[in-house]
Amino acid sequence: MARPLLKRTLQALANRCGYRIRRKDHEDDPFLQMKTLLRGVAEPIIFDVGAHHGLITRKFRALLPSSTVCAFEPFAESFDHLKAATAMDPRVQAFGFGLSDRDARRPLHVNANTATNSLLPTHGAASRVWGEGLLDTTGVVEAEFRSLDSVVTSMGLTHVDVLKLDVQGAEPLVLAGAAAICERRWIRLIYSEIILQPSYQGQERFDHALAAFYERGFDLFDLYNLSRTSDGRLRQVDALFTRVGD
Repeated sequence: MARPLLKRTLQALANRCGYRIRRKDHEDDPFLQMKTLLRGVAEPIIFDVGAHHGLITRKFRALLPSSTVCAFEPFAESFDHLKAATAMDPRVQAFGFGLSDRDARRPLHVNANTATNSLLPTHGAASRVWGEGLLDTTGVVEAEFRSLDSVVTSMGLTHVDVLKLDVQGAEPLVLAGAAAICERRWIRLIYSEIILQPSYQGQERFDHALAAFYERGFDLFDLYNLSRTSDGRLRQVDALFTRVGD
């Protein structure tokens, strides 16, 4: 009985001083943190944008069994893997197109590692940041992209509980295509990869990338999975954003 009382006392003291005491695993694991933030949401709707082969889609489904995941992957070969990996799960809907600022067919740069495919061409300094070969472009294909506003409208949705973005530097384009639903406050959480070091041409600077989320009505909650170059320079983070006022 003494330990729960001590824990409550420490939490009360921390709250009085303006601090929060959180379990270490929640601090380190963005998925556990999202589960906590979604407490009370009976059947979360999750958009996995840049789903690749479905690893994160399956992680969401395991963590939140009552969720529905809409997974988007514009590269045909990766989409085939995604469909195969999620075919037996009726609560996953896989879509063979990507999200961007408008509905259009656009050039997709296909790289040696298909997880790094992007609307943006590879930057000349990418090999210095990531090592040789990873972002080497092997070809360019035409792929279908749609705006988040048009997708949500066509699906008849009025909310998205989690928007996960892994689109290799094109995150501001996805946000630009979500202006209407952001204004209506239909997105609860955004979990996004943000690249800090030169990897793609046209990639936003870190402060500008953050500003794109702020301008759409979101606050930075925390940063996770910090990745550094061989000389210790921060090159990539995963960022969790909550809706302003929540």
